[in-house]
Amino acid sequence: MSISDSSDKRTLDRSYLEKSRSVGYSQTIFVVLLFVAALILSAKATQLWHFLILFFVMGCIQHKIFFPIHDCIHYSLFTTKTENVVVGTLLSPLIGTSFDAIRTQHMDHHRDFGSLEDPGASDYFVRFKSRSDFLRFLLGPLAGSIVFEKFSSYLSRPSAAVSRNDEEWPFTRKLKPYALIMIIQFMIATIITSGGTYTELWRYPALYILPLFTVFLFFNRLRMFAEHGSLNYEVCDYLEGKRPTARTIYASKIERILICGSDFNYHHEHHKYPMVPGFQLPSLHESFAGRLNPEDVRPTYMGALRELWRNLP
Repeated sequence: MSISDSSDKRTLDRSYLEKSRSVGYSQTIFVVLLFVAALILSAKATQLWHFLILFFVMGCIQHKIFFPIHDCIHYSLFTTKTENVVVGTLLSPLIGTSFDAIRTQHMDHHRDFGSLEDPGASDYFVRFKSRSDFLRFLLGPLAGSIVFEKFSSYLSRPSAAVSRNDEEWPFTRKLKPYALIMIIQFMIATIITSGGTYTELWRYPALYILPLFTVFLFFNRLRMFAEHGSLNYEVCDYLEGKRPTARTIYASKIERILICGSDFNYHHEHHKYPMVPGFQLPSLHESFAGRLNPEDVRPTYMGALRELWRNLP
């Protein structure tokens, strides 16, 4: 179920479709530098408080990496399709998957949004009976509650996204998408373990893999739910087929650092016009000039969660 409409696309001011190569490369270089810096610091950390901070920071940066990948998925980060595909292909292995796989999954999200067929449905297609039920859902990823579900998904995505080719041996066909992932993961492991030092090998699973399957998944669920989840079952209830939503959240300064990026928080506009580059979404939002339904806009992510908290028994 999509909130976009073909008539809306036909009337869209074409200036909103203009892309910026400088914006694309600045966003990409910035997040890659952050990631490399976190790897180097993780390799040098010696104190417990170092490890705790870097564990959290690594998960945050892994989550930030998703946003330039996301714009590459829609071919909107750079001016050419080739640039989007190449950069998306190089960035995706940093979060353990392939570009073809994550693009297939995300496009399925746009197509099947608001239904159980949406690959992201588990993060918002829910109905809570109590506040404790909500807390288990929201904080569960930090305790590894969805590790096996997501781990299986990450492992199967690259091969599942490969086009069928009967002339190739099936095993070889499925192995190809993992080659770049393995190469980049080897590079990550080399940096974080100071060149593969035997006594430092524990740093790779502890300071890269675990943040990916806890902090990264926590922020992904928090953001996904705040942008799509029901805050009031009288207005929006997925289990009853009542008004799905893609919600724009203005976000506080801290939330923009930790939870969203590339103006992804203008999420209603993104679902309505997926082809519009992220940096154009704030201007597109302003052009709506108060015409958005109040259900589709919130001031902050935390405020949205507090609103649901107050509405729960």
